[in-house]
Amino acid sequence: MGKRSTKGQLFLVAVVFLLIIIAFALLAAQFVPTQPSPVVEETSWRVNSLKVTSVIVGSRVEARIIVRAAVEYQGSIVVKVRKDIALWFDKDYAISTTPVRLTNGQRSEIKLNFVPDQASGGSLRGYFIEMEFSATKTTWSMENSYPPRLTVLSVGD
Repeated sequence: MGKRSTKGQLFLVAVVFLLIIIAFALLAAQFVPTQPSPVVEETSWRVNSLKVTSVIVGSRVEARIIVRAAVEYQGSIVVKVRKDIALWFDKDYAISTTPVRLTNGQRSEIKLNFVPDQASGGSLRGYFIEMEFSATKTTWSMENSYPPRLTVLSVGD
């Protein structure tokens, strides 16, 4: 019976030790400083330097984004132009990765040029911008409405 009580005591000590480690890890996580992502101040679509909300298929379009650092930010910003597909998974269409180093309040302009190959209609609603901030492992996505998302018209529209 002495061996069983010793095994039970060792089990109990191991469980208590494990609970203490878990509690310490949870408390420590609350004190780890987190870096906020830059603020997306503006997104726009441009053709020949003019802001647009719709374009013709085959037009050269510039997705323009301005971000501002709330605090210092150093890392990559991945900008994606994605196809907004109804009732299905959206699809990456154009992607760029820009390394940035911003200090508190500093702004950065990021541009991504692309040529839409398909008109809005049927399952394709249009195109939108999504960004990934590598240093903070966060994403930002354009509001789900038209505009600000881009509508693409066929030549006859």
